[in-house]
Amino acid sequence: MNPILKVALPSLLAALALMATAQRTKHVMPPSRPESTVRSLYREVQRLAPSGLLGDKDMRIFAPYLSESLRRKIRLAQACGEDWNRQNHGQMIKAPFAWSEFGIFSGANERTSPATFHIESIHKTRDGSFQVVVGFTYRPGDGPGSWNVTDHVILENGRFVLDDVLFSKDDSGESSTLTGILSEGCEGPRWVGLH
Repeated sequence: MNPILKVALPSLLAALALMATAQRTKHVMPPSRPESTVRSLYREVQRLAPSGLLGDKDMRIFAPYLSESLRRKIRLAQACGEDWNRQNHGQMIKAPFAWSEFGIFSGANERTSPATFHIESIHKTRDGSFQVVVGFTYRPGDGPGSWNVTDHVILENGRFVLDDVLFSKDDSGESSTLTGILSEGCEGPRWVGLH
């Protein structure tokens, strides 16, 4: 074997092995970005228009986008709703839950099913989480106009997930959060009433 080749071949093989490892690593775990999570989430919102709490089928679709904490709060809200039903069995009254007619990620009433969405801004906070402002437009039958929400996105288990949603001020002039709406009238899984 050529003496130069004898010296250069091991170095060349080592370099090729490192390049192959780097390429495999790059494809196995692509870097996650908060805006990618938000875009994917709202594509599903447009497709499915989830209203109220997520049922089993919708939860399977949306769970990968949600933090463990938010999934737990949704389960607690479901249990609280079941407790309210037990307490009010047989009565002809409407459940007092704000989430019952609510687009869980986009807002109340006609905001359940947005026509379009776009990311307006992304801000990194001191704790490393992100505030992602998402703008929406109404469907033609729901009237003109637009609105926005602010998604609180955190890094959990190596990927970005939604941890809460801040809904813009409504007609009453108050803003609200998804986690606040989920817990209204509830003490954990128990219905205690609105105060």
